[in-house]
Amino acid sequence: MGANGGGKKAQELLQAGHPSEARAVAEKDLHTSIAQSGFSSFGLMVPYNNRAVAYTAEGKYPEAHKIFSRAIGLGRAAVSQGQMAAGYSGGSTYTQAGAGSGKGVQKKILALCLFNNSIAYRREGDLVKAARFQADERKLDPSLPELK
Repeated sequence: MGANGGGKKAQELLQAGHPSEARAVAEKDLHTSIAQSGFSSFGLMVPYNNRAVAYTAEGKYPEAHKIFSRAIGLGRAAVSQGQMAAGYSGGSTYTQAGAGSGKGVQKKILALCLFNNSIAYRREGDLVKAARFQADERKLDPSLPELK
């Protein structure tokens, strides 16, 4: 989930088997985050990730990969620039990334985005790309489950 529980409704809709509605809520959450964060790269990673996960649940893989790419790009920028966002939750709506602070949280959230993109590629049937994204995420956060 996001910093203030953002994404909870999208998570509930996904778990109830309503991916289209979850995506609409995730898109709204993203727009809210953009308005509140002032386009901080770190502040937008989770909302982009959540939206992409909803696309994955719908089987809209090209759209999911495009949005994951945005989240991953923002995450890499945040980690390389060492940006900090005080009080940000180290998790996502769909998969808990783990706890930590500062750059450690950024790496965990980036790893989560890579992990979720790996899942999307796996579901799409592209195991080579899935393995590449999983290898990248395992370097950042080996505590995430290994997909086989």
